[in-house]
Amino acid sequence: MRAFLLLFCSFFVFFSFAQKERINSTLDSIILYREYSKNSNLTFKQRILYANRAITLSSSYSEDSTLIKSYKALSSIYLNQLNTSKLKSVNFKIVDLANKAKDTAALANANYILGYTYDVESKPDSAYFYYSRAVKQYDVIGDKKDYINVLSNMSDIQYYERDYVGAEINIIRALKILETLPETEDNIIVKWERYNVLGIISGELKNFDKALEYYNLTKKTVKNYSQAYYYNVFSNNNIGSIYRRKGDYKKAIEIFNEILEDKTLLDNDSLSYAAVKANLAYSKYLNKDFETQEVNSLFKESIKISKALDDEISIMGTSAYYSEFLSEIGEKDSAKKYVDLAYKIAKNTKSNSFVFRTLKTKSQLEKDSSNIFLGEYIKLSDSLVTAERSRRNKFARIDYETDVIIQEKEAISKQNLWLIIISIGLLFSILLLYIIKTQREKNKELQLAKQQQEANEEIYNLMLSQQEKMDEARAVEKKRISQEMHDGILGRLFGTRLSLDSLNMDNSQEAIISRENYIKDLMEIEKDIRKISHDLNTDFISNTRFPDLVSTLVETQCLAYKLDYNISIDNDIKWEDLVNKTKIHIYRIIQESLQNIYKHAQAKIINVKIHQQENLISLLIIDDGVGYDKSKQKDGIGLKNIKSRVEAIGGKLNIKTKINIGTTIFIELPINNEPN
Repeated sequence: MRAFLLLFCSFFVFFSFAQKERINSTLDSIILYREYSKNSNLTFKQRILYANRAITLSSSYSEDSTLIKSYKALSSIYLNQLNTSKLKSVNFKIVDLANKAKDTAALANANYILGYTYDVESKPDSAYFYYSRAVKQYDVIGDKKDYINVLSNMSDIQYYERDYVGAEINIIRALKILETLPETEDNIIVKWERYNVLGIISGELKNFDKALEYYNLTKKTVKNYSQAYYYNVFSNNNIGSIYRRKGDYKKAIEIFNEILEDKTLLDNDSLSYAAVKANLAYSKYLNKDFETQEVNSLFKESIKISKALDDEISIMGTSAYYSEFLSEIGEKDSAKKYVDLAYKIAKNTKSNSFVFRTLKTKSQLEKDSSNIFLGEYIKLSDSLVTAERSRRNKFARIDYETDVIIQEKEAISKQNLWLIIISIGLLFSILLLYIIKTQREKNKELQLAKQQQEANEEIYNLMLSQQEKMDEARAVEKKRISQEMHDGILGRLFGTRLSLDSLNMDNSQEAIISRENYIKDLMEIEKDIRKISHDLNTDFISNTRFPDLVSTLVETQCLAYKLDYNISIDNDIKWEDLVNKTKIHIYRIIQESLQNIYKHAQAKIINVKIHQQENLISLLIIDDGVGYDKSKQKDGIGLKNIKSRVEAIGGKLNIKTKINIGTTIFIELPINNEPN
């Protein structure tokens, strides 16, 4: 039994190590694809392709958080495209995964995006429902910034739907959190917007003093902001409008004139300039103490600028006010023209307050049709009152239903907890047996692969050893021949030369000439034999086999991978100074590098250079692939193997890489190193 447990534990440790290596490699690929999906230099189609590759790999990964991040990468692309149908599809999947993983942050983000998507599609009920979920989740995780953003969006929906009380509550909730945050430019603008909406709501509820209080707070908020000029013009215009609606026309006229004292306003903010002009004209008209030509001129200038800027809202408001003025001074035809224009825009933009205003003016201008306009006015008024009554509780009901859904899900989760525990207990035994069986098969495959690699290395080592023996035998044989030539042939020739030299005693002219010629010939033969002897005695070893092996490896691999390549190996490298183990490691490093380039780099051309400088051999492998970020990406199995081999032979490794430029592997190896 103990032996079985020991065997099981050993197997489990080995299995865990193998699994970890495989998982790290997969995770590296997932992270790389996600990075590509964020590259704004690529087309949307390419980015979507990379994001989907990350999702596919993440689906086989054991962690839901990894799959969620990959889906979020795809969601980000669709958000940039504002593709609402795809956005909803992806984020519904994220909601399911986040619920399963109990990832509140991912859940909040997905609900936020779903709310925004429905908001863009002008579906306020659905938008508010998902915003309501998101704001509760952001509150739980303490994400104050997104909590404020979601509350702001919820209050905007409530304002446009005329749920003023609900809008005020959510704005005040947002402002309370804003007060605790640093006074950054973004926070200043959000605070200004919330106070501005509170001012508008107070004005709609005819609480004019409260509206003035909020608009003054907007000015105070942007006091230290670099763009305060534009926001103050807007706030002052709103303040003047509130005084006009209060009936304090003189104060309103005073404020509008103060705004127009800025002679740069027309150039800096033409739309605000047109709005102030229209408000000034309307205030003068309501004050009843006006010059017709002056008011008429102010209205015309405002309409001219609004039309030039093609701003429908500005055209609508100015035309509605202008038509009332024209009706008052008796220019009925012109009044009818402008009121019809304002009415048309108000209907198209669903600006109900201006629909009311223009219907009233139309009923006064067109007496024959006044009953029709009055009937439409009453019908619209009744429908708005009914809708408002419905809306007052609608968003509160959505909040309540959201809480109920959450509570029901928690109850179901508790009920299912015991069932899950029991199921896990039953499945664990089956799973354990399956894992043991599966891993045995994988273990066999790994062992076979390991044995194959060891066999390859052994064969290569034997091949190099055989080459050394052959070179050694060849050197011995050459030395033997050299000695034989020196001691045999050369000795006999030398004796002959001495014999001929002794004939010098014959002093005849012919003998002298003949002997000199023989001696010269023998001396030439002696020189030739000495030269041959010297060449044969040199310990010449070509050492061309290892460079040929490297060249064949690079050529074979690159042809298989369909890559262009250049290879450069110094002819002067003394390969005999390197032990076989070092040569094997060099060979395997090149092989591993080529495989890594093929799998990950997406390169087109590879350069392999081997050079010798003094007592160092340098190996340089360069590709023009996609590169990677060394600070964010962990080393894969291939790179770890390369580092291990370099360390084993006492070398130095340096890797330089840049995104979309390529990778350079530089290795320096000492020549006279001993095998480890």
